[in-house]
Amino acid sequence: MKNTFLKLWGMPLLLAFLSLFGLIAALLGDGIWDVLGWLTLSVPLFLIIKHYLK
Repeated sequence: MKNTFLKLWGMPLLLAFLSLFGLIAALLGDGIWDVLGWLTLSVPLFLIIKHYLK
């Protein structure tokens, strides 16, 4: 059961966590936190573009 749960929800949960971290980092931090925010928020966009072009 656990393997099926992670297989189905693993990537959406990871993308949600990255998006949440990116938003919080971009809103509350400066300097390196802005860079981390941009990087983590660009991961879902990169995956969307990758799958769209596929």
